[in-house]
Amino acid sequence: MTDVSAVVCTHRMDRFPWLLECLASLERQSLPPLEVMVVVDGKPEIRDRLIERGGPTLTLSTPAPSGLSVARNLGLAHASGSFVAFLDDDAVADGPWLESLREVLADETVAGVGGISLPRWEGRRPGWMPEELLWTLGCSYRGMPATRSEVRNVYGGCACFRKDVFDRFGGFNPNLGRMGAGLAGCEETELCVRVRNQAPELRFVYEPAARIFHRVPPARQKVSYVLSRCLGEGRSKATLRAVTVGGRPLASEADYLVNIVPSGIASGVSQSLRGDRHGLARASLLAAAVACTVASYGVTRVTGVLRRRRLAQLSEALRAGPLPAVGSGLPPFTPQPSGRAAALSKANRSRQ
Repeated sequence: MTDVSAVVCTHRMDRFPWLLECLASLERQSLPPLEVMVVVDGKPEIRDRLIERGGPTLTLSTPAPSGLSVARNLGLAHASGSFVAFLDDDAVADGPWLESLREVLADETVAGVGGISLPRWEGRRPGWMPEELLWTLGCSYRGMPATRSEVRNVYGGCACFRKDVFDRFGGFNPNLGRMGAGLAGCEETELCVRVRNQAPELRFVYEPAARIFHRVPPARQKVSYVLSRCLGEGRSKATLRAVTVGGRPLASEADYLVNIVPSGIASGVSQSLRGDRHGLARASLLAAAVACTVASYGVTRVTGVLRRRRLAQLSEALRAGPLPAVGSGLPPFTPQPSGRAAALSKANRSRQ
């Protein structure tokens, strides 16, 4: 046994078989977790199935669908280990996964560590999918470090944190993260940026020796899904920028845009010229995906600024004095009859 509590959040009944695979992979860890907790986000039928299943797994549930951040915070509140690991319900962990994560945390300056998420394709991998966009599927992408490295943030579905980090700096921001069928994210990014801003001596580390295999079903193997995920990411990045105080919360994204994306587009075009029939499709999708993300980010930022400006104007008006009554200065509204009432009214006037 170790001092790590493992938390798996789930919210869809159709993923129940995947959840069981996920839990089985935790049972096979070379370093067994102290406890395994499944947090069910507002789906009592999943909770009941888990309770009927029995076993040592602790089942927690939110009273109503509340989103991934709230579910993770519930797991944190009940975790008894000194460390808390998170694993996605549609992933399976490699045997040494937890041991590899825990080894990095032996360094007391490390607040959290994340592992590599490898795609587990159902069927053949689409030839049009560029490595640079695997993040849209919850997987590690080209441009991430090849060896253990310090990073801005870890991926929350394959990570382990010191529990006292949450005691000191708070949990996951409920304004970020997936809610229901939404495709938002960035809750782990905001957490890591918040910790680093308040405690620069703490670090987050990426350890590719800690591997999980993330399921990619046919529903995600579509261009429409990838682009929808990009739209959600753009909105999440805008929210992240708005709620983060200080620092450069989007420095990693800037590096991705400046270095990884142009290289990926050039590589796709080059491979197309060498006879790869999917090369140009990969380059085009990468360009379109980035355009969607940037556009979504921009629209969300602008609407957020306008909303805050309207609220500021309203606050200023309230301080200046009471608002005029609704409709003041306008002529009185006289309802006009319609349908059968209008016909009867016309008939009555003709008889007068």
